[in-house]
Amino acid sequence: MSFLARRITSRSRLSTQSLRLYTTSPSTPLAAPSPNYTQGERTIHEKLANQLQATKLLVSDVSGGCGSMYSIQIASPLFKGQSLVKQHRMVTELLSEDIKGMHGIQIKTEAV
Repeated sequence: MSFLARRITSRSRLSTQSLRLYTTSPSTPLAAPSPNYTQGERTIHEKLANQLQATKLLVSDVSGGCGSMYSIQIASPLFKGQSLVKQHRMVTELLSEDIKGMHGIQIKTEAV
């Protein structure tokens, strides 16, 4: 595991209870975005859920609320057989316009 992947993984811990809110079985659609999401979190969630057929997705504004840095945890069947770099590239390509206004983004992907 690369240094960057370890850093992203170590900073992206979630409680099991939080994951349950955003996890579905592969045959059912992803749960709607959390009502507590900011507009930025909701926008990112909807783009990724729709385009990547996400079975688990959590988007968090980790900038303190200003929308300049996000943490994304996503599981998708489309990641299966893809390298970690390719998985991250799939996410960043979908968010390319949003990323232009950010200072940073943390991505953790999982193939299901």
